[in-house]
Amino acid sequence: MNNRNNRIFYPLVTTILVLLIWEILIYIRIINPTFLPSPSKVVKALFNNFSYLIQSAGVTLSDIGISYMVGTSLAICSGILFGWFKKASLSITPLLLLFSTIPIVTYLPLFTLWFGLNKIPVLLAGTIGAFFPSFMNTMSGVKNIDKRYIEVAQNFNATNMQILFKVVLPGSLPFIINGLRVSVQTTFLITPVAEMIMGDFGLGGFIWKSADLFRTDMVVLGQLTLGFMGLIVFTAFNRIEKHLLRNWS
Repeated sequence: MNNRNNRIFYPLVTTILVLLIWEILIYIRIINPTFLPSPSKVVKALFNNFSYLIQSAGVTLSDIGISYMVGTSLAICSGILFGWFKKASLSITPLLLLFSTIPIVTYLPLFTLWFGLNKIPVLLAGTIGAFFPSFMNTMSGVKNIDKRYIEVAQNFNATNMQILFKVVLPGSLPFIINGLRVSVQTTFLITPVAEMIMGDFGLGGFIWKSADLFRTDMVVLGQLTLGFMGLIVFTAFNRIEKHLLRNWS
C-alpha cells in the first residue's frame, strides 16, 4: 500500500473504530444517551435537520470569509507599513501587544452595546481574530529582510517603492503566509463562539438553540459540522501554502 493510500486508509479505519466503540458504549448504557447521543442518532438528526444545518453552515462560512478577508487585508497593508517605517513600528507595537492579549470574545459586550444584537459584533470579533496574527507576522517579515538584499537593490539605483515591492514583499512571503494560516485558525475558532454568544446566527446559534432544547444530538451534529468545515478549509489552505512556497523557493 503506497503512502497516498495509507493517508486515507489509516484515518478511515480509526474513525470507523471510534464510531463503533462510541455506538456500543451507548447501546450497553455505559454512557447515558441523554447526555451523549449515539452516532446513529446524530446521523438521524442530520437527515431530519439537513436544510437548517446547511443554512446555518452557510451563514458561518460567510461570516468567517468576510471577517478573514477584511482582517487579513488590513493586517497585511498595515504590517507592511509599520514594518517598513521603523519609527511607526516603535510607536504602535506596545499598543498592539496590549490589545492582542485581550481575549477577543470580551469585546463582544462592547460591540453589542455599540451596534446592537445583530451580525456586526460577530463580524468584528472575527475580523479582530484574523487581524493580529497576520499583522504581527507581516511586520516581522518586513523588519527581518536581509539588509544585503536592500543594499544590492540600492546599488542598482532602485527606488524605495521598487525595493518594497520587488525585494521586501517577496522576501516576506513565508512570514505573510504563516500569518494567514494562523489567521484562518483564529477566525475559525472565534466566529462560531461569537455566533453562539449572540445566539441567533450560523452554526454557533444552531448549537446554542439545540442546547436550550436539550437536543444533544443536534449539538454534536453542529460540532461535527464545524470540525468537517475546518478540516476542509485547513487542508485547502495547506495545499495553497505549499504551492506558493514552492514557487517562492
